[in-house]
This record gives sequence, C-alpha cells and structure tokens, in this order.
Amino acid sequence: MNILYVEDNKINAMVMDKMLSKENSQVTIAKNGLEALEIVKKEIPDLILLDINLGKNQMDGCEVLKKLQDLEIAKSTPVFAVTAYAMPNDEHRFKNIGFDQYFSKPVNFTKLLTEIKKLKI
Repeated sequence: MNILYVEDNKINAMVMDKMLSKENSQVTIAKNGLEALEIVKKEIPDLILLDINLGKNQMDGCEVLKKLQDLEIAKSTPVFAVTAYAMPNDEHRFKNIGFDQYFSKPVNFTKLLTEIKKLKI
C-alpha cells in the first residue's frame, strides 16, 4: 500500500514510516501541506495520513484536506487525521470536516493497522 504521511515533526514521521514499513507499506513523507499537494498531483496514494498542526505559517491539516477535496483526491482516497488534538469532541469535529478516520497522538498502531486493513486496497 502506498501511504502519504503529512507530518512536520521528523521524529513522528520516522516512527510512522518504520511502523508502516514493517507492514509492507511504502511511505512517502511530506513535511507540509504544499509538499503533500505537489506529491498527490504526481501520484495519488492509497491512503493519506494527515497531521492537523503542520507548523507556524503553514496550512493546517484541515486546510490541506479542503484542497484535496477541491482536487477531488479525497473522494477517492481515504484521509485519516493523525493529531495531538485529543479532546473528547475532536474526533467528531474532524470527521465532520471530512476525515475518514481520526487518531490522536500517540497513535495506537494496532488500531491504525486495523483501520488500514479494513480499506482492502
């Protein structure tokens, strides 16, 4: 499975890459929204894992999702929020915005892998 992980934190990106690579996934890391949009214009991944806070003066994950929806990529590609936002209402809020799944950090990899396997890609 080809997965795009949009994450500005190098350590989080490295950990996710290592964990998903063990599951025979090919992980591409984008460190911000603009980089992610450029990547998906060239090749659409099977899944996008999208952090919400992508750093100062950068688009946040919700803005990136909107641009993906404008490109119609999000209609054919599942997009999972992977975020430090972990208040009780955050999952509902992000799913209402259009994310297919929500995972708070630190990510429970067992749950993440279960949801990825449900995609049957």
